[in-house]
Amino acid sequence: MLRECPGWAFSRISGMPRPPFRGKLFVRRRRAPEPPAGPKPSGRYNAPGDPPLELPSISLDAPFAFDAEFARRLIRRDINIREAFTVRDAAGACYRASVKELGEGGGKAVAYERMPRSPEPSIELTLACAVLARQRMIFVAQKATELGVCRIVPLFTEYSVQSSGLEHEKARAWPGQLVRAAKQCRRGSLPELLPPASLDAFLVSPHVEGADLCLRLDDVAGPRPEPKGEGRRITLLVGPEGGFSPSERATLEGKAAPWMLGGRILRAETAVLAGLTAVHLAWGDFR
Repeated sequence: MLRECPGWAFSRISGMPRPPFRGKLFVRRRRAPEPPAGPKPSGRYNAPGDPPLELPSISLDAPFAFDAEFARRLIRRDINIREAFTVRDAAGACYRASVKELGEGGGKAVAYERMPRSPEPSIELTLACAVLARQRMIFVAQKATELGVCRIVPLFTEYSVQSSGLEHEKARAWPGQLVRAAKQCRRGSLPELLPPASLDAFLVSPHVEGADLCLRLDDVAGPRPEPKGEGRRITLLVGPEGGFSPSERATLEGKAAPWMLGGRILRAETAVLAGLTAVHLAWGDFR
């Protein structure tokens, strides 16, 4: 690295100031050591989902008690005393409630507002997204939760980050992002985060074979598909930078219909947002 020496220096002999050195100072930097070869990391990058918090009946401004299981679910959502959470009654009405007491054995809360609309998704939406580089899966986890997905499946594809790169991508942080995003958007449920899987393994899973509609965003082929029935269970696949490879497109043929959204090439994380929004506009919450 080259760096100029700013300021004035003092002569060791006379003690008088002398003009600053105008040359260049060479500083040798050590090269970072190569990471040691070894087995691939085996950390846990998945988290179970959790359905909406529910009680048999709720009355405004009337304190209610909850048991240890309910308290455990609140703690998992990072809800503390004096914080608010969303809970619904048996009829499906949603309320905002404030925690008054909270412990491992249970606690108390009071509902202070009835919500005009449910924050829960109206369709069962699965997002299967290729593992993106530069830690963009953190962004995907946040925004997909806000856009009402029921589960996220990180995929290993030909052009995606592979399993050896999960630690660098901070995959251990993904579950926490779901919790924080659900809390922010007032969801009462938590989406499921499945373990990273290969594309081939995912295509034989129930989330593909049991879906009413399985779509893949593709910038090279395919018109907007027509919905099959009500399309209550929808799976959306999004590839990495560079998209799905030609061989992967051949594998996807007949399993996931290609879907082109406009004529612009989108970044992978932008495609996730656009695709989830388009699904909700056609079959889900935004109709």
